[in-house]
Order: sequence, then structure tokens, then C-alpha cells
Amino acid sequence: MAARHDSPLPDRETAPFGGRVLHPAGEGIVYGAGCAARDLAGLLAKCGIHRALLVTTPSGVRSGLADRVGGLLGEHLAGVYDGSREHTPEPAVHAGAALARRLDIDGVVSLGGSSVVDLAKGIALVLAEGDDLAKLRSNYRAGDPAASRRPRLDAPKLPHIAVPTTLSGAEFTGGAGITDLEAGAKRLYWDAKLTPRWVVLDPELTATTPAPLWAGTGMKALADTIEVLCSRRATPLSDAVAAASLAVLRSQLAPSLDPDGGPSSVEARARCQFAVGMVIPQLAAVGVGLVAGLRHQLGGGLGIPHGVASTIVLPHVVRWNRPACEAALAHAARAAGTDGVEGLVAAVEALTAEVGLPARLRDVGVSEAQLPAVAEHVLGDGALATNPRRVTAASDVMEILRAAW
Repeated sequence: MAARHDSPLPDRETAPFGGRVLHPAGEGIVYGAGCAARDLAGLLAKCGIHRALLVTTPSGVRSGLADRVGGLLGEHLAGVYDGSREHTPEPAVHAGAALARRLDIDGVVSLGGSSVVDLAKGIALVLAEGDDLAKLRSNYRAGDPAASRRPRLDAPKLPHIAVPTTLSGAEFTGGAGITDLEAGAKRLYWDAKLTPRWVVLDPELTATTPAPLWAGTGMKALADTIEVLCSRRATPLSDAVAAASLAVLRSQLAPSLDPDGGPSSVEARARCQFAVGMVIPQLAAVGVGLVAGLRHQLGGGLGIPHGVASTIVLPHVVRWNRPACEAALAHAARAAGTDGVEGLVAAVEALTAEVGLPARLRDVGVSEAQLPAVAEHVLGDGALATNPRRVTAASDVMEILRAAW
């Protein structure tokens, strides 16, 4: 079956008005301080989950957070799997699926960031469709529609409730990034039925999230708002929502990192969480672009956290895309409280410094010799399909990577 992104897409700023709006596949969101304790048990019942596998990280277990959330699941907690690793390597998915089979689960609850959410999706995918991930993944090649396919994944998927502790937003889509360790690349899988049914946005559960991780995922979400605004599938709805989300993240991300952790910090975190819940369903509907493609492959191939990778490449992607989406970038600049493309870049760079994130690939251990392999992998990333400026060769990607290095 041909993927949606195989159909020709018009240029963002010359297209006639028309298209389609895709609605998220999840049922809803609960949000606000204390909502996990208030709502999680009821959401299990709503989803018909009687034996839940809690998927989390080793740090989630060490910090006591897994015990806290597991206690909210009560008698419906069938077991805990803390095998999540950064960028969701294939072996972690298979090990989790094996445990899920032994426990005879009927639902999953993810507790953590994007790697945990993708791991839970991967477990549900394997349980439903089989162990051969190579047959299940989406394939894309820039400039080669014949090589771009998304397989049909028709089997029902287990219900999934996501309790995120970062601002990554993976909980709002049916996509999962799983790393093929042998190839050193992140592979993408897509099925709307993998979208978590409910998302629990409780800022009280983010207290143990390391500040660099929170800041990085927040900057990744901010990059997503700009990519949604610039997408070649953007709609008036996605434009309005992405701009509003960008404004919130621009104003609230730094206050959310207040080390004192007082009420104002919790409130800022709650607002950042809600901003992510606004924009990511639009991302799933209209697509993203080069920032997403670059972070996928810098992560899967070189182990760079998605938030850090997004932060580093964003200014350079904005400048590279400028000829194809000047008006959209001007809209993003206004939402960020500034004017013009260079004003937007300056605002991004100022926020990067304010939240203490690196600005160059060399600062996170990437060597110049590693860039060509990353560029080749990016050409196979489906995020490029909706980038406003067409990517046709590895040299296009190398232009950005060299600027970011």
C-alpha cells in the first residue's frame, strides 16, 4: 500500500486552497497537577484494561516514580518492564513483548519520555503483527516514490495509556521510532491504532526529570511548532494551533526549569505539557520536516538525544528552508514575539542559551567524518516528505550538517 506521503505535494506558498484535515486517533487528555491520582484508575476501566504492563526506565524504578504510578494501577498492575533505552533499540522491544506474552497483558501504560512511549508502541505492534519488524516498518527514499511504502497493519492493537514525564510528544501520534542497531539507523513504524488512547499530563510526575532532558524535549517541541507551520500540508487549523503552542513554549519553558520547583514552576510545566498536547496531534496530521529527519538519524546513528539534536539543527534548517516558506516563518517569528526569519533564529538561539543546551554538533561529540553517513540515513526518513523545501540529495542535508557542526 502506498504511503500518504507518496502523493505529489504542492509548494507551500503557491498551492491552491484545499486539502484534508486528519484528526488524532486518541480519545483524550487529562491534565493538571494531581490528575494521575485522580483519573488513572478510571481511565483503565474506560479502556477495558485489567492486566496492565507498566513500561518505564531503570531511573523511573530507582526514583520511586514507577512504584508511585504502579500503586495507582492497583490490582490491575500485571508487571513492570524497565527495559527502555534511549532511541528504543529493537532488542528492547522484543524483550518487552516476550514479557508481555508471559504476563498475558491486555493493555500497556507508559511512564517516561519518547523512548518509553515508542517502546510501549513497539510492544503493542509486535504482539499484534508479529516479530519481524523489517516487514512492518515504513520505507521512504527522497526523490524515489517507488521506494516509499507504508505497509498495512490491520491487526487490533492493545490499548495504551501514556503518562509522559518529558515534553517529547510521542504520546500523541501513532508513529514509533525503533533503532536498527546493525544498520545504525532509526526505522519508523506507523499505525494510527498505536496512538495512546489517553494521555495523562501531570506536572507533579515530572519533578525527577533531569533539567537538561526537560529543556531538550521542550526545545524539540518548539522545533515541531515551527515545522508544523512550515509543512507543505499545513492547514489554517494547524497554523493557528502551532503558533499558539509556540508562544506558550517560548514564554514558559525557561520558567518551568526554576530549580526551586515552587508553584509557579509547576504551573509553567503544566502549560508546557499542554502546549505539546496542542501541537503534536497537528504534527501527526500535517507532517514535519528536516529537523525531525535529522534528529531521528543523529539519535539512532550517533546516540544524540532528540531534544539536543533538534535544538542544534533548528536555526540552520530554518535558514535553509527560508526560500520555500518565508511567510510561514514570519508567522512563527510573530508567535515567538519577534520579527522576520533572522529574528526567529535569534529568539531560538537566545532560548537555547537560557535553558543551557549546546549549540553545535561538535559540542556533543559528533565528528565531521560522521556527517556523510548521517546525511545518507536522513534521505530515507519519511519526515522529509513534508519539508517545505524539497530535499533531493545528500548534499542538501550536508549543507545543514556542516553549518550545525
